[in-house]
Amino acid sequence: MTSSYIEKVHLKKFRQFSLLDVEFNKGFNFIAGPNGCGKTSILAGISHCLNSDSFKYSRFQENAEFWVDITHLGQKKRIGLGENSINSEGYRQQAINSWNFPEEERGRESIVIYQTKDKLKGFCPLFIGAERSIKYKQINGMTREQNTDQQIQEYKSNNTNSLYGEQSTNIKQWFVNRYFMIDKEWAKEERENWFRLIENLPLLAPFNSNFSYVRTGKDLEPIFSIYGEECYMEELSAGFQAVLSIIARIFEWIEGTRNEGDRLAQNATGSVLIDELDLHLHPEWQFTLREGLGSLFPNIQFIVTTHSPHLLSSAKENEVIIMGRKSTQNEYILRPTPKKFSGWNTDQILSEVMGVISLDNKDYEKLISEAFDKVEERSIDGLKTAINKLSEIAHPSDSILTILNAKYASMVALSDD
Repeated sequence: MTSSYIEKVHLKKFRQFSLLDVEFNKGFNFIAGPNGCGKTSILAGISHCLNSDSFKYSRFQENAEFWVDITHLGQKKRIGLGENSINSEGYRQQAINSWNFPEEERGRESIVIYQTKDKLKGFCPLFIGAERSIKYKQINGMTREQNTDQQIQEYKSNNTNSLYGEQSTNIKQWFVNRYFMIDKEWAKEERENWFRLIENLPLLAPFNSNFSYVRTGKDLEPIFSIYGEECYMEELSAGFQAVLSIIARIFEWIEGTRNEGDRLAQNATGSVLIDELDLHLHPEWQFTLREGLGSLFPNIQFIVTTHSPHLLSSAKENEVIIMGRKSTQNEYILRPTPKKFSGWNTDQILSEVMGVISLDNKDYEKLISEAFDKVEERSIDGLKTAINKLSEIAHPSDSILTILNAKYASMVALSDD
């Protein structure tokens, strides 16, 4: 098994950035930072390096250059455009001026975007945008699926559209196709993937939800069970729809873009890029999703954006890419941090990693300040009053409340001597 993955993206004079360089590891990559810092821009930039028809989504400044470094089938490639390739006639009015090669690097082949079809066969990342709701569609039977080359071209042509929710998907049709297909002798890989999906659904869901696929009836409506009650696919909550959509689309992508014999999910390599992975998900689900995806697709590279401290706390070393944002800064060189955040609490991750300026409850701060003032004043009654007020709003196991109660007991004991 030869891996394929994205090593780095280089974006110069792109959107609001003078320079944006981001390195990735071969496994999970969580891009975290405040709103407006440019997390989605990283994913969009990668998509532009692979498809020149997608430039309408972005703004390129004069002398812009952009490329993505990848490893594919054991070979190192650089795909994109060098300086002076784009002529900007206004916002979202870019046109190719000339096909200039990306800057050369020793040991790596430079490829201009239009050459990818011939020189980068089989490299086809999956882009999943934040829109993951499942709208009702009536299914009338099994439909013929495109061949591998057609599907690869379809994914490449629509990667940026998919990122921005402008490419329709139909996972319901995929479910129905598999319903008709899996008992056929020629569908061995599809059958194995199907049972891998069905068997792992309960493990991916929140605890005690008992999320499972039940059946597809003769009306061709897939039915699921959640918390012991049956429901149709479109009746699932936003969170269950989001996760089901992500997982089904990855299986569909694996089966559609690989040749027969290379379609098993547990062996598949490649890159999946997801915007706002945590969207619509309960915190409990955010804690477990990283392990669930890693278990289902152990050799896939994931590059995802997130606002969730719970997802970050599930990340391992070298999996979190912290993207800050300062009004005076427009050059960024980002690398995965060696830190692991499983021992950090939510407030610490939000403030230190995601740039939330103030998380402290103002009433809480005020009462703590008041309590310590009473300690300084040696006012037992005043401290007791402050503790009582604090107890009404603080968690019972709050560490500062525990300290204040101990201090109060000490002051009372000393006054009795």
